[in-house]
Amino acid sequence: MSNDVADDTQSAEGPVEIPLQSLGLVGAIARAMETHQKDVIKPKKDAPLKRLVGGYIKTKQPNLVVMVNGQEVGHYKVNTTNDRFEISDQGAFDKYAEDKDELDIVITAKPAFVDAMLKRAVRDAKTGLIVDSETGEVIPGLAFVSGGQPTGTLTWTWKKHRGRNVGMDFLLAAYRSGQLDDLLQEWPELMAGSTPAADE
Repeated sequence: MSNDVADDTQSAEGPVEIPLQSLGLVGAIARAMETHQKDVIKPKKDAPLKRLVGGYIKTKQPNLVVMVNGQEVGHYKVNTTNDRFEISDQGAFDKYAEDKDELDIVITAKPAFVDAMLKRAVRDAKTGLIVDSETGEVIPGLAFVSGGQPTGTLTWTWKKHRGRNVGMDFLLAAYRSGQLDDLLQEWPELMAGSTPAADE
């Protein structure tokens, strides 16, 4: 018997070893499917991105709940920015940092000081000025930037029940049974049983 290929019949000693050539073929198929996944299938994961982001800008509706056979599969959520403060007048802020003895040799505010001020910054409800929440001092050179703007990315969340991705179960059951074939005619690479083309 060759070192590369084991006997393909059941032996009295236990389960038969899979031939090395077969394992090599499995590995090659997996590599082909991995490339197919990366180049062809992965870009489809965020298929609703453009319309969801565009819709969010118009309606502020951030979610798309995906259903199959009346069951929730999961939902997409438009990722948005958070409210934050940023330096709008570098000169004024650097002067403030200098007064606090927080300038680096390069004549710019020390990064740790900038981070601290941005974290401690709040807007005074009466004056609208941006102040240090710890000292009450006005912080010059900062601006408040409202969050809630789309970042251009989505987050997908599977419907779960007791920690199990039941949404994936619902979806794959419908997919394997062919119930989604009409929908997927436009994307044959996603059809059940499809295989990557030789040039993919």
